[in-house]
Amino acid sequence: PANLSQLIIHVLCRNESSEASGREERNYYAMLFSLLILAIVFGNVLVCLAVLRERSLQTTTNYLVVSLAVADLLVASLVMPWVVYLEVVGGAWLFSRLYCNIFVTLDVMMCTASILNLCAISIDRYTAVVMPVLYNTTHRSRKRVFMMIATVWVLAFAVSCPLLFGFNTTDDPMVCSISNPDFVIYSSVVSFYLPFIVTLLVYIRIYIFLRMRRKRIAFGQASGKVQPGSTLPISHASCGPTELDLEQERGEEAEEAEGSKHEQRPVRMSCEVKDLSNGRTHTSLRPVTHSHTSNPRFRSMHAREKKATQMLAVVLGVFLICWLPFFVTHILNTHCRTCYVPPGLYSAFTWLGYVNSALNPVIYTTFNIEFRRAFIKILSC
Repeated sequence: PANLSQLIIHVLCRNESSEASGREERNYYAMLFSLLILAIVFGNVLVCLAVLRERSLQTTTNYLVVSLAVADLLVASLVMPWVVYLEVVGGAWLFSRLYCNIFVTLDVMMCTASILNLCAISIDRYTAVVMPVLYNTTHRSRKRVFMMIATVWVLAFAVSCPLLFGFNTTDDPMVCSISNPDFVIYSSVVSFYLPFIVTLLVYIRIYIFLRMRRKRIAFGQASGKVQPGSTLPISHASCGPTELDLEQERGEEAEEAEGSKHEQRPVRMSCEVKDLSNGRTHTSLRPVTHSHTSNPRFRSMHAREKKATQMLAVVLGVFLICWLPFFVTHILNTHCRTCYVPPGLYSAFTWLGYVNSALNPVIYTTFNIEFRRAFIKILSC
């Protein structure tokens, strides 16, 4: 009996010690996650203030960037505190099912809003790079960009709202998670995989266009004229002027007036398309006095759009790195019966996704000098 009582006391002390150690570890993680929440709020508030205060940052793309920052702010303020709570209490949900439904709805909605904002940004970048004249006249209007932002948030709510109306049923009142297998597939495809594929294809198209334009610039600088029988390095097979060509021609007459008097440049040819009265079009070559690519205004515009596109491509890549592991394990955890995803690994991938909300302001600071200057100005006040 004495040995038995000692054994019981030893087991109880050991369990109590391990439980205390587990509590300390959970409290440690909760402190780190709380610091992450503060970092997300701080960085994304800076982004919003920078665009609000600096006129040079008030562009169509940056309005969409603000919408993305708002999604990150809402993740930090409305979703992550619940996740910290679950970490502290060991995953036990002690509130009502209504609060659980609100929590999971907001979680899915903000993640969906983030990727849809990235998708809208990619479409905006495509228009700016491939069709700059159309972008400068139509797509720059505030009404249009606000319509894009409203569409993003309405779609994000439409994707997540089934959870709010009890679609996420579970038998255990102590568990609050997305437990409906059909909704796991639906939300993963609609909230992540489908918009990500669309966004990726758009950026690939932008990359191909920029590469073709770089080759066209190199060709024009090397030859200075069109050789007989050669193929013109234009972006349209119909030999029609692109939106970029029209943009390049603006404001160049004043520049060439001085230089052309003293210097004879090789004649280059460009395509001209005329609409005929019978409804057909007539394509012909016309000489131009100088290369469009020598225009400083064009070079500045080209460099600016290229840098903006590169920065947002980095944002997309970081988003993929942070969220892809979660969505892969999310599906495996629900639908693969032979797969075992450790709870610690699933939790780590979840928090890796939340870390993405803190990284976007860092990317803007690193790749965009105007954002960097605006942040410094705000912090120095």
